[in-house]
Amino acid sequence: MEIRLAHPNEVNRIVEIFDQARAFLAASGSDQWQGEDGYPNADNAIEDILAGHGYVGLIEGKIVAYAAVIDSGDPAYEKIYDGKWAHNNPRYTVFHRIAVASDYSGQQVAQTFLQGLIEGHNARDFRCDTHEKNTIMQHILTKLGYVYCGKVPIDGERLAYQKIKGKNERALVQNVGDFYEAD
Repeated sequence: MEIRLAHPNEVNRIVEIFDQARAFLAASGSDQWQGEDGYPNADNAIEDILAGHGYVGLIEGKIVAYAAVIDSGDPAYEKIYDGKWAHNNPRYTVFHRIAVASDYSGQQVAQTFLQGLIEGHNARDFRCDTHEKNTIMQHILTKLGYVYCGKVPIDGERLAYQKIKGKNERALVQNVGDFYEAD
């Protein structure tokens, strides 16, 4: 898998992936990403890309995954409740708007993509949140070494996870399936 910054001319493909992920979440019984505002949408992707936060994962030259990687934290994460961060570092990196194309679902793409982002960023503390009904994302985060820490007030309430990167988590290249066996 190739992982790189997203380009403005790729917004349409990114929105297709958002739409596929939104449909999957709805079919799973989750109201995550089901709001009338259409979040996440093209405007979110454009803002991410212009800020240098938008990343894509490509397989054989085709964009199959997207995530916003924000190195400046998230103000909502300072309001964690029903728990606390395992390590309360003042600097941390957040993953938002994680989505995988539906035709790559179940192929460990999300795991490989997120692990590649972790390894490719010069940070130690990574945080992410997800909806309580998004059990697939919870499972992926747990497999990647994230630990559940509490809840954060994002679009109502989200489950908050944290990972402290190990010293051995540095690589320049990853291939789908290099890191994890299917359950």
